[in-house]
Amino acid sequence: MDKIQKNQQFHRFFCVFSLKSPSQALAMEIILIAAMDPNGIIGHKNQIPWHIPEEMQHFKETTMGHTVLMGRRTFESIGKALPGRKNIVLSTDHDFAPPHCQVFHTLEAGLSSCSNQEKVFIIGGKTVYQQAIALANTILLSVLHREYAGDSSFPDIPPDRFRLTTVKECGTGQQFTLKTYCATSTA
Repeated sequence: MDKIQKNQQFHRFFCVFSLKSPSQALAMEIILIAAMDPNGIIGHKNQIPWHIPEEMQHFKETTMGHTVLMGRRTFESIGKALPGRKNIVLSTDHDFAPPHCQVFHTLEAGLSSCSNQEKVFIIGGKTVYQQAIALANTILLSVLHREYAGDSSFPDIPPDRFRLTTVKECGTGQQFTLKTYCATSTA
């Protein structure tokens, strides 16, 4: 069984057994949200290699009031819990306990803790995106119009699993394109 099949098998298990009911599982939307350059770069040396206030405002407005789930290195690059959101951090370090965050040791455990949420936003990094893409309902990408040096990239979007549904040009300073991809199926 390959990795994608295992993730799809987990998704079916997660929806049926981990939550209170299958209808509740279908109600929780798993959304990957990221900014990337035209080549898919999302980071460099554990930092975002750009500073675009309008894109950051889009991220804040989109995620505010919802749960954000991230890996430990993404949390460390941010430096603190994001205000106005439930913060979940994934870490294999059992002693890691940042303030104002819940820590889980697997993606499955982190998502299970969100079973009563309408939406959960996966905010990075690369490894968490790779694990979560097979479970996602939606991908929200801000694609920058400039290339950056980097060592971390967003995973390839499976064309048989997602379709591009909206494209919107944004930005008055440095421009970027908002792209929304929706899952064609969840299993």
